Amino acid sequence: MKKAHTYLFDHEVDLSKPRKTVFDTIFRKQYDGEERDIPIGDLPTDLQPTDILVYNSDPGYYSENNSWDANTEIRVQRPRLENDDEYQARLENSKIFLEKRKEDRRAIYLKLKEEFNPTKK
Repeated sequence: MKKAHTYLFDHEVDLSKPRKTVFDTIFRKQYDGEERDIPIGDLPTDLQPTDILVYNSDPGYYSENNSWDANTEIRVQRPRLENDDEYQARLENSKIFLEKRKEDRRAIYLKLKEEFNPTKK
């Protein structure tokens, strides 16, 4: 079965844990209507005990300019550890992000130093 999306949860850099958990969406189906019964037959047959079932119901919205009908979505997500390529990409992105933050803090420091320098009048 082809995976639809991969989500990496890497909000902060934690090098004590070398691998992060990645959630692959292995199944996704959308139904019309807000409250909907989901037939078990719609779910994939290769479910594992670690799979996560995500159920999302949207009541819909109606207005003159922007409207959508009520719908229900069901997803099955399978957790796994990130592979070597994802791990290396995350580490490189984290390094770039930390360097950028350092440059931004230095620029703010220099602006504040210039603004509050007591020797200038």
